[in-house]
Amino acid sequence: MNTGHPQGKLTRREMLRLSAAVVAASQGKTLFAPAVAHAAPALSSTTAESRLYSTLLKTWCDGLIARQIVAMRDSTFYGGLLCPACALIHGRCGDAVYPLLKMAHTTGDEKYVRTAKLVHEWSQAQVSRPDGSWIGDVTLSQWQGITVFHAIALAEALTHHGEVLDTATRSAWTMRLAAAVKFLDGFISIEAGNVNYPATATLAFVLCGQLLGEPHYIDRGRQLAQRVMEQFTPDGFLFGEGHPLRGVSPKGCRPVDLGYNVEESLPALALYSLLAGDKPVEQQVVAALKTHMEFQLPDGAWDNSWGTRNYKWSWWGSRTSDGCQPGFLLMAGHDPRFREAARRNTELMAACTDDGLLYGGPAYKAHGDLPCIHHTFTHAKALAAALDRGSFPADPQRHAVPRDEPYGLKSCPVIGTHLAAVGPWRATVTESDWEYQEHVQAGGGHVTGGALSVLYHMALGPILTASMTRYEMIEISNQQQERAGPHMPLTPRIECTAGDTYTSLNDYRATLSATRSGAGVVFEAHGRLMSNTHKPMEGDGLLYGVSWTIGESGVGLAATVTGQLPASASLQFIVPVIARQSERVEQVSPQSVRISKPKGSLIVSIDAANRFEPIPGERTFNLVPGFEAVPLIVAIQPGKEVCMRIEAAGEGMAR
Repeated sequence: MNTGHPQGKLTRREMLRLSAAVVAASQGKTLFAPAVAHAAPALSSTTAESRLYSTLLKTWCDGLIARQIVAMRDSTFYGGLLCPACALIHGRCGDAVYPLLKMAHTTGDEKYVRTAKLVHEWSQAQVSRPDGSWIGDVTLSQWQGITVFHAIALAEALTHHGEVLDTATRSAWTMRLAAAVKFLDGFISIEAGNVNYPATATLAFVLCGQLLGEPHYIDRGRQLAQRVMEQFTPDGFLFGEGHPLRGVSPKGCRPVDLGYNVEESLPALALYSLLAGDKPVEQQVVAALKTHMEFQLPDGAWDNSWGTRNYKWSWWGSRTSDGCQPGFLLMAGHDPRFREAARRNTELMAACTDDGLLYGGPAYKAHGDLPCIHHTFTHAKALAAALDRGSFPADPQRHAVPRDEPYGLKSCPVIGTHLAAVGPWRATVTESDWEYQEHVQAGGGHVTGGALSVLYHMALGPILTASMTRYEMIEISNQQQERAGPHMPLTPRIECTAGDTYTSLNDYRATLSATRSGAGVVFEAHGRLMSNTHKPMEGDGLLYGVSWTIGESGVGLAATVTGQLPASASLQFIVPVIARQSERVEQVSPQSVRISKPKGSLIVSIDAANRFEPIPGERTFNLVPGFEAVPLIVAIQPGKEVCMRIEAAGEGMAR
């Protein structure tokens, strides 16, 4: 840590040295270390792959410009990026300087420089602090750790595109960056926030050390990286998205979040390792990317149905992290599937983009929910970095990602989660018992108890998905408020309403088995119905059993409950099936429902002894991970099993 003078404040000598360095750089002299060989510059929009990235980046940057406040000259608003969903200016919108300058450098259009300058000025006026830090929001968050993200954005903007700025602006931004990294030097440690902060700080220190000519910061990044290396499991999971960072749950689970890992921590560590020439970290990142890639679905989505921080899960990633593209592209030389993973995810984000902004999930717009601008300015950074640092071969071969293949069963004990891939079906089942806690939280988090948290069909796409057990605004300025209209948890579950609501999604002590059965996989879970705060019903409560049978021709779901049902209580098996309002839902009989999808039909049926309750005319919805669904509901009697079957119908698909 730097203790020579007040944290973040530059001495007169430091300011003079930096001013001279900026002038030298503007005259063509080298200010920062040359790019490493692994990080060759992108070919400018010459391949289909690079055009995918550059076109989406331009779309997003134009969307940001359209939301910049310029009519009101009050410094409270002027230059800020107004969020349509949250009706406020997010404190981190200054991160947009990097993608905006990238677009200015690419197109030569002055409007991008003008927008970048204004949003930087807004950040300086509203969220900059005298100690060199930036805070998360004007009033909603005083957290200074986010300085690391803004420092990376500013350093990348100056490194790659500083020449588009006039000398005075470039000098001012460089001095502001120097103050920021000086603050970080005294602030960041392995315990500063969740693991994404020290992981990204490794990159911030090296970038700033090279740009400012300060070897101390490069050494600082190396030292911090060694501590972060202690946060990897032997099988390649980065843990620490929860406290204690090195804690272990009663079932042996670690605090792991897929979204933050693939979109923030691992990409930062990847670029750090290349810039610093840190081979052990590079090798660890490659191993970790392979492990985490197991959770990418065939449509490019990230299956974070089990993650500790899945309250920010969007189908394409995580709401306020940066994006997987730089990490996977920079390491594509180690495994060509990495390039494919990045490309598919980019294609998915493009499909979720409308009117210049990235929506929080596939059905947000159709359901009438607005896009949070935070998604766009953070993920635009990832595309800019991919284009600046990645390479784009003229005709890259397309590759399969792990979940394309029908491999059977894979189990990950350190996260209490199993993956099944049988025929055209892909499933995730979880019993993770790591509970992520924030002081504002009163229940509501990732599912557990042996929940079927994802069901995906290779032709029809997502069929079932988890959400939070109850939607909560855990990070009030980083999540959206539910709007009018039906909402419910999307995870298939047994649910009892008896005053409070008790479900099969909350029992951390539930038992789960996963076995191969012929060509299929069978999951069986047994536990106790519990509330969102993990409390059982009064008295003896109710015990549940669920089974999920994944076969080539279809998927079987079964549910049973034992115990005394309280008077006036309702007991139901609820299976919300993903279906947009535009997709036709037909109740063929009391025991059968057909859902028409673009590439075929889904048939959901139950045993003859039961019947579906009437299907509502309006779709339900959940912001996590952003789907509309039709809830198929069956009443349960204690001691009697309900069996349901899901099959695909259509050309080339067996019923």
